[in-house]
Amino acid sequence: MNGMNPAAQNVVQALANQSVLLMKMQILSLGKNYDVMDQNQTVLCRIGLDSSQNMKGALVGAAVASVAGDFVGRWAKRSLQYTYTVKDAAGALAMEIRKGSGGNKTQFLVVDPHAGGSFGTIDMQRSLIGGLKASWILPNGQPAMATKGNIIRRKYRIVDPAGQEVGRVRHKILAIRDVWQLELERGANHLYSALFAAVLDFEKKM
Repeated sequence: MNGMNPAAQNVVQALANQSVLLMKMQILSLGKNYDVMDQNQTVLCRIGLDSSQNMKGALVGAAVASVAGDFVGRWAKRSLQYTYTVKDAAGALAMEIRKGSGGNKTQFLVVDPHAGGSFGTIDMQRSLIGGLKASWILPNGQPAMATKGNIIRRKYRIVDPAGQEVGRVRHKILAIRDVWQLELERGANHLYSALFAAVLDFEKKM
């Protein structure tokens, strides 16, 4: 945690040692926002895209679709640059996830907005039939984690560079409305895993 701003340190401490994280989409939000909670439904951090960026994407996609069709409209929406924010439970800005341009092959730079340091990048690629795969690359260029499975259906694993499972997302019908579950193994990077899973869930709907 050395070198992180205080809000980022708060998020790391809140997520540490949580074997299960509950990811709750704020359905009524005009943006795209997740509450990341523990099993007691205590909010640990929030990850989201504000309403202005979300609405801009929707308008661009609709405008292009009206001229060139739905497929091209979705591609145009995906190609926009925007920034997700990561906030601690008190609402203080901890990190930013900055999406680059690119509709089918995209890079997300994860940064400390206060100190300017990088935590790495999320490299995401879409197949022609709509599937997704992604990896987290550290600032030194080394891989940290990757996906195995069906992201679209929320049935996938997060694996380390050796191929060992460190987390999993499984489609379950939970008692809490609009919530899905991220299960983490001992030794997982809880912060990176939570950000990874949330961004992929946002992007699969694009």
